[in-house]
Amino acid sequence: MRKQKERIKGAFNREERLLNKLFLSLGRSGLAGDIGDDAAVIRPSGRMAVSIDSYSDGVHFNRLVPDDSIGYRTVTGAVSDISAMGSAAESVLISMGLPRKVSEEKFFALYGGIKKACKKWSLKVEGGDLVASRNLYISVCAMGPAGRALRRSGAKKGDILFITSYPGLSAAGLELLKAGGSVKDFLVKKFLYPDIFSGDGKKLFPFVSSLMDSSDGLLDSCRSMAFQSGVALNIDSALVPLKKELVAFCGGREKALRMALEGGEDYYLVGTSPREKFAKIKVPVFTLGTALEGEGVFLDGNRTDYKGFRHFS
Repeated sequence: MRKQKERIKGAFNREERLLNKLFLSLGRSGLAGDIGDDAAVIRPSGRMAVSIDSYSDGVHFNRLVPDDSIGYRTVTGAVSDISAMGSAAESVLISMGLPRKVSEEKFFALYGGIKKACKKWSLKVEGGDLVASRNLYISVCAMGPAGRALRRSGAKKGDILFITSYPGLSAAGLELLKAGGSVKDFLVKKFLYPDIFSGDGKKLFPFVSSLMDSSDGLLDSCRSMAFQSGVALNIDSALVPLKKELVAFCGGREKALRMALEGGEDYYLVGTSPREKFAKIKVPVFTLGTALEGEGVFLDGNRTDYKGFRHFS
């Protein structure tokens, strides 16, 4: 450790110095290579699931979002994409564009959130890149064994539509934050530090025909799944799980339902399961509806005019 600290003092530019400090903080996986090398060396045991998520200032976050939340959310989004493929992320690569005027305190606050997410999801940081840029952005590449490689195109007529948790909480948290809500509020925390599916995949993935995450909203997820699978999906409004905090914030079930359908960035899993396999799922899920012959998404048997999620700016 002493030698590593001495190397920080000798770093010849700001980028190298920050990266040295960063990897001392986050730790390395123990694979071949060292801080400052041009590439990380990994030893995959088979097929890999790989996903990259990019977040930029003014599109995915703004001045209302604390720095550590920005770091946390970028990692969570990439890990959720791996989970949506029926896999579990094991490591990440992180690239950041940092305006020159940004202080080192802000830099390490961002990476504090990254560290928090990596610890929560048991991730190794294999490497990364840091460049000067006009606006702040972060890209996270997550990797893990491919597993079944579930896709969003496998839904069949008669399959049961489900979600792994309560939708709409992140969207409500953003609205509350914009209205001056505290970062300690339940809904605001759901926006700033979202959860992902963290159950035992072996108790879910073998019984699923199609799967994706709900980061772009429940309704848009269902539209994409229906289109890719060549089926229609009918959502039963009475089955959509609504958290009491969401209903209270919205002033009633009707508005809460709309927010649950349209709101994004919840990062839960939406999927379908053959009827004969659905009962074998041994993790908590909520039934939403059924896959039907046809195309598009229906709410209680009728085409819905509800809009999908759009990032704030």
